[in-house]
Amino acid sequence: MKVLILGLGHVGKAVATKLKADGHSVVGTTTTEAKVAELSTLVEQVFVLKGEETDKVIAAAEGCDAIIATVAPNVRNTRTKEERETHYHQALELSCQSAAKACPRVIFLSSFSVYGDGGVDSAPISELTPTSNHEEPSSKYYQKAEQEVLSNAQGCVLRFPDMYGAPGDIDFPQRVKMAIEYFGGKAIFGADAPLYAIHFNDVVSSVYHALNNELTGIYNVCDNENIPSTNKVVFDAICDDNDWLRLEFLNQIKAPNRKISADKIYATGYAVEHGDPNADVVARAQSTGQGA
Repeated sequence: MKVLILGLGHVGKAVATKLKADGHSVVGTTTTEAKVAELSTLVEQVFVLKGEETDKVIAAAEGCDAIIATVAPNVRNTRTKEERETHYHQALELSCQSAAKACPRVIFLSSFSVYGDGGVDSAPISELTPTSNHEEPSSKYYQKAEQEVLSNAQGCVLRFPDMYGAPGDIDFPQRVKMAIEYFGGKAIFGADAPLYAIHFNDVVSSVYHALNNELTGIYNVCDNENIPSTNKVVFDAICDDNDWLRLEFLNQIKAPNRKISADKIYATGYAVEHGDPNADVVARAQSTGQGA
């Protein structure tokens, strides 16, 4: 099999390594010329392009059986809604539009943000739950990107929560510290949403699973056995653990308000291997009475 990885970031590089070890042919893309030499040790050919450059994506995908789209905007360019409007549109919708034109078999790494808060239903959020939050760019353009991928019958969308554990990634206490120092102690998401998170290695294995098992359609990917603590419970515990002032939650970006079901992908034989990364700090806070 020949595969194009659109976006050779941490996930793209790890998937490429796994595919090459199995004897597949892998090519990939980057937007940065300076990274070509390093990336050339991982894939057979590196193309320097932006996902919105459709003709270049089509040329890069020549002879490919599948495209794995791991594209994502740079978070440093997404502090305001206006910035998110520009960068999410370019990085997500236009990239997937190009990929879908280049190859009918596209696997796109999407986000739980498409559900907004999940609505008023009390049942677990599944792939059949209507999407919402259509005005917020960080949700809207994931939805538009999904639509491009699913315009082909062979398209596959994997919806993920926030990822942690990638090489060089910052942990959750460091993320809270960044919110304090970089965003003035304010969090743009809501307090009461469960803080779902997925380990980098589980993301990689789910992409590999979807490709090898020829999955099509939409799949939620998360721990299907446990519901994590809410944003407020987790981040209050982290702040208390480090003697920091607690964050203020602005509730500008909606996040799912209840359990998210991964029954569909679990039924195909896949399961995550890593549990809740914040369980220990929450348990410490509860044991001292701070997490009440």
